[in-house]
Amino acid sequence: MKTPRTQRQRREFAGIPTQPTLFAGCVPEVAAGVDGRILAVGDGARSAAGRRARVVRLRGRAWPGLIDAHVHLEGLADRHLTLDLTGVPSLDAALARISSWAERLPPDAWVVGAGWYNDAWPDRAFPTRAQLDKAAGGRPAFLRRKDGHSAWVSSAALKLAGIDRATEDPPGGGIDRDESGEATGILRETAMQLVAVLVPHPSEAELDDAMALVDHHGDDHGYVEARR
Repeated sequence: MKTPRTQRQRREFAGIPTQPTLFAGCVPEVAAGVDGRILAVGDGARSAAGRRARVVRLRGRAWPGLIDAHVHLEGLADRHLTLDLTGVPSLDAALARISSWAERLPPDAWVVGAGWYNDAWPDRAFPTRAQLDKAAGGRPAFLRRKDGHSAWVSSAALKLAGIDRATEDPPGGGIDRDESGEATGILRETAMQLVAVLVPHPSEAELDDAMALVDHHGDDHGYVEARR
């Protein structure tokens, strides 16, 4: 049976606080419990922390910091590396954004992005590869729908993946086709992987730069820690 003293010693050995912490000297002063929760802020901080509190001396103003309990930092970084179509109100608006993004890319680069949602457009029909071909300038393109269950791809991407009228739907997925049997440019569920596996990965340097932007964005909004 673990005694209270043994439990305290284990916590001390692990670097876990065994007494409340008083952040003193700053404005306002803050008392935190052994579990990290705020006990009191301001005039009542010292009495809430108690006489045996661990004291951390600070200067200046104390500001609250946010801790995100579950976040995919790589996904946030990816938004800085790919085209974000979240919230585009129509097909025309989506095509305009795609065209503007593609203009900055080399002729052989992929147009990669996500976030389009045709259910929110005036015309709720799924877009086609012909529409995407023009906006992407003939480049291979792979654009995930907002819900992640389908992707809008260009003719160049279909060609690179070897998808034609003879290609069978993979188990658990589907290739949308027109009346003549040609792929329309919409891949569903597991069929998305036929093209997704061809999308180039960003370099380590590009990922580092994108992660730095995510960190700065978090700092600007008061985040001090992010957990996976």
